[in-house]
Amino acid sequence: MTPGTLHVAITDRTIEIELIGGASWSLPVGPLTLVERELERAARPAPEQLTNALGIVSDHLDDVVRESPMVLDAVGVVVSGPHAMALAHVELGSDSVPDGYTLERADADEVFRTLVAEPIDERLHNPGLQPEHVESIIGTCCVVLAVMRRLELTGIAIAPQDD
Repeated sequence: MTPGTLHVAITDRTIEIELIGGASWSLPVGPLTLVERELERAARPAPEQLTNALGIVSDHLDDVVRESPMVLDAVGVVVSGPHAMALAHVELGSDSVPDGYTLERADADEVFRTLVAEPIDERLHNPGLQPEHVESIIGTCCVVLAVMRRLELTGIAIAPQDD
């Protein structure tokens, strides 16, 4: 990755952030953490649960920005890992993601609105959504959208692995 790129690796219970050529941070929240805590494993999370999930990620990102404001000036933002790929699969409705794929914020918002309106048993029928991500996908949406909103991004690159 190019120096100055912000790499956001989403794991089950953490968000690992690295400014390539600079500092790194580990945020103590991930999609499964959100599902278990803020989203309370709800089949269809309530609006206040979603607000809380987005807010906790944003609060942790605020800490990163306060410590290192240059994060806001990153030359690009790449999100990676199986959870990021799961979101891309759902948005594309496919089991594959093209190299260099960028998830647009409007598309991420649309996927989020669609998925939160569906109970888990209906969510399973979304093209591209694999069963192992059916519960965590809402948490993943919260992570990605919080990053996009806090960093004021219109799009975010999706990478298959934590490179």
